Amino acid sequence: MRKLLSLLLIVMLTVGLFAGCAKTEEQTPADSTNGTEANTAAAAEGKTLRIAVDVDLPSMDQDVATDGLSFEAIAATIEGLYSLDAAGNLIPAIATDYEVSEDGLTYTFHLRDANWSNGTPVTANDFVFSWRRLVDPAMASEYSFIAEVAGVANAAAITAGEKPTTELGVQATDDKTLVVTLDRTVPYFLSLTAFVTFFPLNEAFVTEKGADYALSPEALLSNGPFKMVEWNKGYGFKLEKNATYYDADAVKIAGLDYRVMKDPQTSALQFDANELDVVKLTAELVDNYKDNAAFANIEASYVWYMSLNNDDPIFSNVNARKALQHAVNKDNIVANILNDGSTVANFIVPTGLATGPDGKDFRETSKNDYALYDVAEAQKYWETAKQELGITETTIEILFDDAETVKKMAEFIQAELETNLPGLTVSLKAQPKKNRLELMREHDFQVGITRWGPDYADPLTYLELFLTGSSSNTPNYANATYDELVKSSSTTLSADAEGRWAAMKEAEDLLLADDAVIAPLYQAGYSYLINTKVTGIEPHAIGTPFIYKNVSIAE
Repeated sequence: MRKLLSLLLIVMLTVGLFAGCAKTEEQTPADSTNGTEANTAAAAEGKTLRIAVDVDLPSMDQDVATDGLSFEAIAATIEGLYSLDAAGNLIPAIATDYEVSEDGLTYTFHLRDANWSNGTPVTANDFVFSWRRLVDPAMASEYSFIAEVAGVANAAAITAGEKPTTELGVQATDDKTLVVTLDRTVPYFLSLTAFVTFFPLNEAFVTEKGADYALSPEALLSNGPFKMVEWNKGYGFKLEKNATYYDADAVKIAGLDYRVMKDPQTSALQFDANELDVVKLTAELVDNYKDNAAFANIEASYVWYMSLNNDDPIFSNVNARKALQHAVNKDNIVANILNDGSTVANFIVPTGLATGPDGKDFRETSKNDYALYDVAEAQKYWETAKQELGITETTIEILFDDAETVKKMAEFIQAELETNLPGLTVSLKAQPKKNRLELMREHDFQVGITRWGPDYADPLTYLELFLTGSSSNTPNYANATYDELVKSSSTTLSADAEGRWAAMKEAEDLLLADDAVIAPLYQAGYSYLINTKVTGIEPHAIGTPFIYKNVSIAE
């Protein structure tokens, strides 16, 4: 796996971008679960990192989770075969090493001695059970597609219901040996073993908990640096150092305390009062703190965009979609609403994600002028759309997360569309992130403001989102030519580096220029206040946003 961008290395102190949250003393609900004895014991061992975030934790089930916060929390509690070091290189986790066959289709992993937090050993069968659960049609995981992306033998047929899960290309030859069979060579396969959907699960425990699995601290097991001890929905959650972790001596803090703080001003004030260690800054706060020693900027590979529901009566029209693409001043969004280092995105595959066979970044040799802000162009498409739809005016609704910054962006987009597209009225629908995700999964929206972060270092991690029938295809886009271009990039062209690169560029062009399925907004950058006593937090542009195992907090 290639190293992450060097710019990430200068922000090693950074933390919790999509992190969850935990209650403050004033917010403690009457029905709070779990006592304080475990937390008191943990506090005696070291300091707790206190993180403010603006969204609640959607899920701790790795086969349900689709967002960065959930990935981050799960990765803090469970380890897979491999993990990442600070520079983004693969390092051994539950696997100590591996061998690969000459044809590149068989990987044999050797596992270390490790235990779950209930004392039971971590075995190769835990991976077999987990990977089979991922592709099981009964589970209906939104991330089931990633097993096929990884090339695991029979994954596609199993998710389609054509073969039983027992035929998946994963086998435990003994408790400490896992054999994975691929149906084609996949250059990025190993990097995916560090992604949460490929982490192990204890079959006996998951089966015992049934429908309650991962819904509370009591219904979770950990084999990683931390374990969940509190989860107060809407307020936050707490992770405590896991004493059964095989490398527990390397963990220097008592735990992580995530707090839902939807008012950024309140978060900043609590940081100033030394009640928080990590606070994400909104645009209006950046100038107040940019000269503070605690200020830090991070660039990420998350791309924000407007998903346009192709099944909607208005946005089934390609000219209506193109009108929205060109009607919003994205420079204004990044400069005045965000003001955090984010940059305008006129693409879906982000800058800094992957390098092609020519040694250049995908964006460096691809088109970068999709969906440019152009009011005259937007109005031309809009007038054509109205004629084709037989309307002179209409109302649309924009769905978005209820976080303050996203709300401000939605309000700006509303004003832009109503100003620049005559006859259009825009209403706004703010929802908690979990609800927004569900509505978009069910295609119960017209325009949705959303984002995607990369799961692995290849353009396919974005392009595969829009495959026909994909659970992540929120616009419900369907184009056979697009499907062929994307699928061939991981199948028939998998050994043709130049051919697959060209196919992926063509696919992006079809998605954004010809069919205008989405309206890109910006590539994320973030500004934070980080306690200057905190070191060792590792940001990652791919997969898990942040890893906390090596955090230290000075006296």
